[in-house]
Amino acid sequence: MRHGGDENTPDPATRPDPNGRGSQADHGGPDDRAGHTDRSALGRIRRTRVDLVELCRRRLDQGAVRRTEALLVGRYPELVRLAYLILPPTMERHRRVLAAHALVQDALPGRLRDLGRGAGGPDGADMSDADLLRLRVVRGALRLNRSTRRRVLLPQVWGLRLFPPTGGADALAIEQALGRLSGPARAVLVLRALDGLDPIEVAELLLAAGVEDVLAAEAEADTAEPALRPVEAPAGPGLAADRLLRADQFDPCTLRASPSDLLRRRRRRRTALGVLASTGAIAMIAWYATDRTAPSGDRGRSDQAAPAAQVVAGPPRSIPAGAWNTTTRLDFEVWSTRGARAGDEALTRRAVRAWTDPEDGTPVTLGPDAAVGPPSGTPRLLYAGDVAGAAVVLLADGTRLARYTEEHGRHRLDVASSDDSDERSASAVVLRRDPAGVRMLLAPWVDEAAVRDLRRPEDKGKPLAITGGITAPMPDLGTAAKDCATVPVLELLSGRAADNHPYLLADLGELTATHLTYMPPPDYFHTGRPSEAASSERALNIWSRTACALATLRGRGLRLVNNWEFAHFDLPESAGEAMWSCLHAFDRRGGGDVVVQFLPPGASATGAQTVNRLTDSPACSRSGNDIVTSTWWRSRTGTWYLVAAGTRDVVKVSASGSVTGSADARQLVIKAPPGALPPAPALAANVRNGTTIKSLG
Repeated sequence: MRHGGDENTPDPATRPDPNGRGSQADHGGPDDRAGHTDRSALGRIRRTRVDLVELCRRRLDQGAVRRTEALLVGRYPELVRLAYLILPPTMERHRRVLAAHALVQDALPGRLRDLGRGAGGPDGADMSDADLLRLRVVRGALRLNRSTRRRVLLPQVWGLRLFPPTGGADALAIEQALGRLSGPARAVLVLRALDGLDPIEVAELLLAAGVEDVLAAEAEADTAEPALRPVEAPAGPGLAADRLLRADQFDPCTLRASPSDLLRRRRRRRTALGVLASTGAIAMIAWYATDRTAPSGDRGRSDQAAPAAQVVAGPPRSIPAGAWNTTTRLDFEVWSTRGARAGDEALTRRAVRAWTDPEDGTPVTLGPDAAVGPPSGTPRLLYAGDVAGAAVVLLADGTRLARYTEEHGRHRLDVASSDDSDERSASAVVLRRDPAGVRMLLAPWVDEAAVRDLRRPEDKGKPLAITGGITAPMPDLGTAAKDCATVPVLELLSGRAADNHPYLLADLGELTATHLTYMPPPDYFHTGRPSEAASSERALNIWSRTACALATLRGRGLRLVNNWEFAHFDLPESAGEAMWSCLHAFDRRGGGDVVVQFLPPGASATGAQTVNRLTDSPACSRSGNDIVTSTWWRSRTGTWYLVAAGTRDVVKVSASGSVTGSADARQLVIKAPPGALPPAPALAANVRNGTTIKSLG
């Protein structure tokens, strides 16, 4: 039996003697000459010689493992920061922190054969140990970009939420600029700024990490790099990014902690004073947390939770007027403090207290994806005043908005996520909703406001009075017309936020308004900015025919709804031009619902045909912009046709099954056989890059 070593290495017992005297076994040892050979001892010696070779090899490998482990520990903070910045900013911050740590901890090779110069695969040859660690971290982060649903086994944290310190407007600008990039483009920027790699080194690393189109990633990064430079930073490549990306706001090793379940603990009954004194008993209560929105119950909290609450027990922090004029990015972070009661410290303290430690009987409503718990640090005061007979206070903590309302001796708190807001989606917050309509607080950079009916694109918007930043009551989209006869939306004008291009916001029953955008088909000229095209004549026409779909998207915590007209072509029998629309509703955690509609010639909003409805799908977004779909259409003569359409890069559409046919184009029309309408056929499309896609649904 072999005892290690290479299969092609001769056994020491039969290895030829270099002096040509035959094998060593032919001559034996001194004991043979003495006539008392111990053959078992010789066998042990031979096996020991082989095992020593194997042991030396393993000790060398184990030494390399220890060196690599020491290297990982020494560079741990910068590797975790690298992973954190490449991970999609749309991930919830607590989960993103844990994922970054898990990626770096998993970067240490778990098998000896992973450590060699080929540990990075064929493309990782001739890399140093430090380069291989960087490669494994980048590769893992890019994999999580492609599928953020991958589970992180370790580390795990229970009862706390961890996140880096909240930054200022420039840090938010960096975060949002990175969020608009693909994973490979983010990796390009981060590797340039943090690791100082030159273009060739970045390209080699991305190729080894499995990125298919490195040139496209570098071009995307080059386009976005100017957005990473704040106003006060000196001009020059990478200066702003290098400084800001190394700040604490992007350091997942410098963390703040807040309890994840204070409000849910309050659903437990009051406990005795002795139980309150026992922090261990109180900590056990957290394991029974189930209801994110339950407002009642237990006033008890663990001793560990108390300091987090005390940090924000004081009055909120005011933002000076004109703060938004001094930053490169506009969002809720730079809203100026407004309202006639901004100086009413008793009112604002009650609002902060309601968010930190709500009293019994205070209804607390959490919007979709809004984190549970008190504010992170001292909240900012955006507004305090009287609105239609109620005292209203609006607070922000960097990731959430909280609206506190007092009316007729009752009070309530509404909390909503505000992650990933920009100058348009952070333009309006609902202060008051009552039978008279909806009153909104507009961002300080908004110059004019109007109400527009999406169902009537030919009508101009009706000017909306603004007093102290608050609009006059506008119709409530939820109650305006049950039959979708009218769809009122807010039309805003801002020289700072949109270069005086009107943009649209819809009240979908949330604390914040949802930005409506439009993307025209590829053969129509456009600026490349969906928000600027939203109020064009064609955009309003498409929105007028798809507006009723907004009613199905209420209460989802949406930041933006984009209406993509991805195809249009003439139908048979001179029926006219049909259009295809795909609504992608973006929430604040990176997910989104999709509604695909077919718009026959002359169809009104109620005549649009919903073809596909998907939940948590990337379709019709930057990460899923190749789609093909189909439906049946009936002509004026009663003839049925299969009509199919693909997006920009589709070069061929094929149908098989109940009807068959294909076309070397982005659209396909097939006449149905006489008789009953057959079931939908199987649909496939060839894309310009050589891949094949199937129909949505």
